[in-house]
Amino acid sequence: MKALVIAAHSGHELLLWKWLRNERPDFVVLTNGAGSSGVPRLEPTIDNLARAGARWIAEVVQPVADADIYRALLEGDTRLFTQWVHALTTHVVEQGIDCIVADEAEDYNPSHDLCRLLANQVAAHAAARGRRVVSLGYPTVGHPSPPARLASERHVMVELDGPELQAKLDDMHGYAHSFGGQLERELAGFIAEFGAQAYGRECLFAAQPTRYELAEAPATKPAFEIFGEERVAAGVYKHVIRGAHLQAVADRLRDAMR
Repeated sequence: MKALVIAAHSGHELLLWKWLRNERPDFVVLTNGAGSSGVPRLEPTIDNLARAGARWIAEVVQPVADADIYRALLEGDTRLFTQWVHALTTHVVEQGIDCIVADEAEDYNPSHDLCRLLANQVAAHAAARGRRVVSLGYPTVGHPSPPARLASERHVMVELDGPELQAKLDDMHGYAHSFGGQLERELAGFIAEFGAQAYGRECLFAAQPTRYELAEAPATKPAFEIFGEERVAAGVYKHVIRGAHLQAVADRLRDAMR
């Protein structure tokens, strides 16, 4: 199987620590991970991918600053996203990619949801050009190996032995410590909630349409909206990215790519 991974942020490659070593996929990252700190996080990701035997293909998608993603979402500007879909679709077709793996849309970070939306677009357009692919998603902030989903959804699962899990956790902690702050807090929170052993299984689930593609309202307010409101109130952000911004982009992408 020849695979392509589309990740929203640097560091996500560590969630697929053993799967990457097994499959050695092509890999793109949408953002450079600079975030509010302004410090890019690409170099550790490039090193992680090299050690896993994966191939970083920046010539297909050159990562941009998170602020560029947010600005495009707020303005409803799909030019960059359309360019990425076209470049990735061409790569899938020309390189004979069999499987696309990307972040799941979890209402946690708008870039994660956008990543899933773009991956779905790439799969659809590749199919229209005669290249049907398996499309999979993996949790980035939810339980990494949720028992209920494993019992009810089609999936691929890779299990790590004890030394492999320890190496993976060491890499995750090392990466978070390198940049500190929010990354360390998030990782500590996830491990406290799910337990370290949960990361001993890497689960990829059959991809689903995003709620933006289905034009469905969320059951509860997305976490990224709540966080955005807090940051605006604190004077850090000027605007809140809403689900409606992603919905508008999904609608325009659909029309633009026809």
